[in-house]
Amino acid sequence: MPARLRWGGQLRAARKAVATYRGRAETDPDPRYRLALARSLCTLGELLAKVERPAEALPHAEEAVDLCRPLAETELARHRTVLAECLGTRAALLTALVRPAAAQAARDEATALTAEPGDLVAFYRDLAGADPGRRRPALAAALHYQAVRRKQDDRRQEALALVEEAVALRREVAESDADPLRRIALARSLGFLGELLGQLDRPADGLPPVAEAVALRRDLAAADADPRRGVALALLLRARCRLLLQLDRPEEALPFAREAVRLWRRVTGSEAGDLRYRAGLAVSLHTVGELLAKLDRPAEALPQAQEAVDLHRATVGLLGSHRLAGALRTLGDVLAALDRPAEARSVRDEAAALGDAEPEAP
Repeated sequence: MPARLRWGGQLRAARKAVATYRGRAETDPDPRYRLALARSLCTLGELLAKVERPAEALPHAEEAVDLCRPLAETELARHRTVLAECLGTRAALLTALVRPAAAQAARDEATALTAEPGDLVAFYRDLAGADPGRRRPALAAALHYQAVRRKQDDRRQEALALVEEAVALRREVAESDADPLRRIALARSLGFLGELLGQLDRPADGLPPVAEAVALRRDLAAADADPRRGVALALLLRARCRLLLQLDRPEEALPFAREAVRLWRRVTGSEAGDLRYRAGLAVSLHTVGELLAKLDRPAEALPQAQEAVDLHRATVGLLGSHRLAGALRTLGDVLAALDRPAEARSVRDEAAALGDAEPEAP
């Protein structure tokens, strides 16, 4: 096949992909469609470059970067690779168009996105110093990313200062930019800050940021008919319950745990085949059962605890045996409180056997 025809067919296919994903991205806010559109735009740009049309290709690469950047600034750990790829395509096209300074800037950022978190923070801090209005979201994302890595390395105190700075920056951005992604990013950092404070034995300090994150996410979920948008809110509600339990306030935690169950039920009703959502429902039902047991309401706790066990059995491949063991222990406590000793002993024995095989996660 002649080269002209081969490239022509590929270009038509690339343009069709762009049109398809653009339509999906315009009607569904799910990030995967924006990412798919960005990738298809990059592919189109690269094909145009191969047929020596870089000037026509550059706007496609620019749009791809513009699509990816807000997503990366919201959740850098997940989206930085795609942003780096789009920046690489942009750099190659700028080089072909003999714009060396702009090409180098794009190349430098693409390289920085693959660096260690501390180096990435330093990179964006320099850019934010020169252009704070445009670069603060990227700096905040890098700070949050480094904080998560510090926590994973059991360096929680160092993580605290980083995420506090990220919250301050993201709050400023959210107040001046109406894009929902800015509020999502702020809620993400607030939730992380609250959980981190709880792990540092400061649950009272952790409650206000988590409560603020819950309020932000509740507003966002209410504005979106897709039940999946409630998942992030359900996770924040669970974090709020954990902090309240640290403060020995189970009665106050119970309404939040019930709200989380309602959110998980809503999403499992619309996505019945996705085990991830059933696993989330299992964990939230277990929390409600535990809280009711702590409040000496075993008759109310029993259906919650039993359903939690059933769902943990169905999702053990995702949650692990230690989660099932915990749900069984709660069910055993509830059955014992209801004066059903034989049943309680049976589920406790099963929990003990699972506990021997796989210890409870910290």
